Amino acid sequence: MAQRRRWRERQHLARLCDLVADSLLPYLEPEPPGTRRPELTREEERCVLLTLARVNKAIRGWDDDEEEEVDDGDASDEHLQFSTKLLRDTTYLSVSSSCLLEIASCSGEAHSCSLPPDHHFDDGFSCLANITSIVVGLHHFCSDYIKHSAGNILMAISNSLMKFEAVWIQFVELVWAAIHTVSAHNHSTIDATNCSGKVSTCCSSAVESISQSTMTSSTSIASFMVVLKLRCVSISRLIMTSLFRVLHTILKFLKLSDSELKDDFICLSIHHIQKLRWHPGYQLIAGKVVSLVKDDRHSFSRDYAQFGFVSGSLLQLVCSLVEQSDLEDMGRRDIFVKLVDVIPRLVTFLQEQQDIPKGLSQYYKHKILMLMMRLKPHMQQNCSHIICLLKLLQDHFQNLLHEPMSGHISKLENCLEGSPFLGEIQDKTTRHLQRQAMYLFLSCCIFLACSGNDSRQKCSCKKDEFGHEVQGCIDHCNYFGLTEISDWFQRCCLDKILDSKSSTDIVLCFLQLYMEEDDILFIILLQLLDAPLISLAIDNMESKCTSKLIGAKLFSIIFDPVHTFHVLLSLLHYDHLVLVDYLISKDVGVHCAQYLLRCLRLVSQCWNAFIDDSVYEAQIQKLTCKRQRTLKNTKLGFSRDKGSNSEKQLFLSAKVCLLSLKRTLEDLHQKDLFPYNPKPLLKSLARFEELCQQCCSN
Repeated sequence: MAQRRRWRERQHLARLCDLVADSLLPYLEPEPPGTRRPELTREEERCVLLTLARVNKAIRGWDDDEEEEVDDGDASDEHLQFSTKLLRDTTYLSVSSSCLLEIASCSGEAHSCSLPPDHHFDDGFSCLANITSIVVGLHHFCSDYIKHSAGNILMAISNSLMKFEAVWIQFVELVWAAIHTVSAHNHSTIDATNCSGKVSTCCSSAVESISQSTMTSSTSIASFMVVLKLRCVSISRLIMTSLFRVLHTILKFLKLSDSELKDDFICLSIHHIQKLRWHPGYQLIAGKVVSLVKDDRHSFSRDYAQFGFVSGSLLQLVCSLVEQSDLEDMGRRDIFVKLVDVIPRLVTFLQEQQDIPKGLSQYYKHKILMLMMRLKPHMQQNCSHIICLLKLLQDHFQNLLHEPMSGHISKLENCLEGSPFLGEIQDKTTRHLQRQAMYLFLSCCIFLACSGNDSRQKCSCKKDEFGHEVQGCIDHCNYFGLTEISDWFQRCCLDKILDSKSSTDIVLCFLQLYMEEDDILFIILLQLLDAPLISLAIDNMESKCTSKLIGAKLFSIIFDPVHTFHVLLSLLHYDHLVLVDYLISKDVGVHCAQYLLRCLRLVSQCWNAFIDDSVYEAQIQKLTCKRQRTLKNTKLGFSRDKGSNSEKQLFLSAKVCLLSLKRTLEDLHQKDLFPYNPKPLLKSLARFEELCQQCCSN
């Protein structure tokens, strides 16, 4: 059975090899050194696109037919069926206006790859290397349509090879090898201005790095790189962009089909992303690049654009490798944590590109912040990773962290004053990035500040030569987190809202910022439930260390979970149907349910604080007086507005809202209309109703 499967595998590769080589290789005929292939005419481009489309259709058609083949036949019968079908599928394609080329497939004749004489391999690898190098070589054409069609063929080949797991893995490795080839070539091109003979050195170092932990030998990868360079007339970084998109499409297909190969693809891709060269050919170093193109502004702009497209495609791929659904899969922690070292490189690359379009820059920031948010749960076993995130946020996203939370006034160039269009879009984009950055910052600070209170967390940011944790490491991380949040709150909130008449205004502005995005709203609310732990951590520290942490102490008290819950309900206008919509939402339902459960538990534990907000105000006033003694010229009032609801009215409004929510959930549950089991939430609401009844009776 294994021998027969191997025979089918070889026949399939030979068939693909003949189809791709006979149809597409004529477009990659070598030209004299130093010459550049002229751009295709419109008719030539049309012929290439027709050929690519028919090759793609033929491969997909073969896959559909092979699923219907009977595996019980002997080898000769299967070979006969194979040859007969090939003759039936023979197709004639237009190559130019004056000639035709037949798409030939492997029939009964012996197969021979069209590789150069010195670059043949054993075990069918010749066919795979030939197929991949030809299709990747087509990406050198300037036409975006040709690149897209060639990418579709790579995708079709991937789907076709998935039934042969080992061969498919080798194919993915070759696609990554092609990316490394382009990267190494661009490095050697830059280095060649200062030192000759760098090309072979770059290629050999690239081969040595990427051949580790892969199924393909370094010799085979080196030969493949040479063949690819022969077939790519001009090696541009935009080839990397196209290949990143192909890999992203393959990953999407694996996820949609729930393929077992998905984990192999993720592990393989993370390994190669770690091995990518980030200097200077890939990561823009202004000095070297400018020195090469300082006399050609058009070339400089084009080089910038190429860097932008490559980094954008890579970011898209990396974010897809770490999906939101993977956050709860702790079994993959060891895999995803390997991407931690990639984040500083991507952020540094973003920082160095100062003149790129603003829309592209904001896209980079969005993707990098999203990647940080998705990786953070896998990084929490090591405090040094969290500290690294905080430093990156402070160094590269400081403007977002210190952006005022209360509304934006947009001023656009080349736009009429008062225009309702682009200004609104720009404002929303900025606020979205601010929400991401602020959530990351607060979650990292709170994690570090509270890590000493949770015995499950381990700190490994400081270790001795034997790998043992250094004494006082936890205290160092705690203090770092507390200092960061104290300085941020001092600058962003306390120093900018001097005319605030109530501490509620700060919480109100904060929640209003996140109300525009439901999916982040309940994530940040869940994080703020740990705010009291900050005050506990400060109380457990030595008094000499707490004088600089008044900002953190104020943050902990101002964002008291019970008070924040009151403010949230008031923002929702005490409409219980809005809470129902949140609970049944596919995107935020789970997080909303978790938040309500924890809040109702806190309310039952701190009932007096829930019905009487004066305790909260007293704590704020006491700490504010202490702060005013420290900063004599700063005044911050916390008295309530005269027109605001009294504590009793706040409690009554919240009571009506939550009891209405309970009745609605019971009704939906009885009619079997609620998407999940609401019994835990109903139990908590029933306890809340009991407390309300006891309060009324007293």
